[in-house]
Amino acid sequence: MEEQNTSVPPEYQKRFNEGYTIAKYMPELARQLTAAMKDKEPNGFQDGQRQFLSEQPKDKRPAWLTGNRPAKAEPQPDKNKDRDIEPELD
Repeated sequence: MEEQNTSVPPEYQKRFNEGYTIAKYMPELARQLTAAMKDKEPNGFQDGQRQFLSEQPKDKRPAWLTGNRPAKAEPQPDKNKDRDIEPELD
């Protein structure tokens, strides 16, 4: 079996990782840096940021806001309710 040469230049990999990490922890800074580099051809930084954004869910709202509510559970009996036990009389 033949081995494929999928090596990436170290500088590209470094920029990709930086773009991914900054997009994850400082998204506003990542947007600003990407806007500053928009005239340059795509590089590792922009690709890393795009990769991070592509992995994020599109809707970050909680399930109860989206209408995807879990099914209602069976009602639990009230533990404080009288159990038909007569109190002892002295």
